[in-house]
Amino acid sequence: MKKLGALIVLLVFASLSSAAPAEVDLHDYWDQRCSYCHGHSSEFARRFLRVDQGRLRGVHRRDDLDVFLRNHYLTEQLVAPVRAMLMAQLTTKPLFGEKCAGCHGTAAVFARKSLGVVNGVLVGTASGIKVVDYLASHGRLESHDVPIIVDTLRRVRDEVTSPGK
Repeated sequence: MKKLGALIVLLVFASLSSAAPAEVDLHDYWDQRCSYCHGHSSEFARRFLRVDQGRLRGVHRRDDLDVFLRNHYLTEQLVAPVRAMLMAQLTTKPLFGEKCAGCHGTAAVFARKSLGVVNGVLVGTASGIKVVDYLASHGRLESHDVPIIVDTLRRVRDEVTSPGK
């Protein structure tokens, strides 16, 4: 019975892993290992991947994307985080690229350089101001775009940051 309980706890923590900060900077990993052939990860996701019955699949290879990722030079521990990153990029409106990248570069570069989390809240590292408050009067964002940008930046920050940073 103890083994079953431990297994359930392990499975719960494993299912939460895509929401936790990355052990590896996923965007740097993609840029170093994948972008030469596949380009930027978000462009790749939007062009070549689809969600089918809640699963991420390739448009050319209809089989399970996890099998493809395992056979395509990803270590086992990176399959789920990379899949989660690609799924998020595919299913999130590309507002940062459309409205912010011209001044701030990619979301990954911006998140590494300029964002932190204090008490669970995304803040600018230089100012300490909550990103949600700052965006209310920054850039060309409509008020309904602010939560999308904040969620995107929090996700990307978690994808590029090791735990404890």
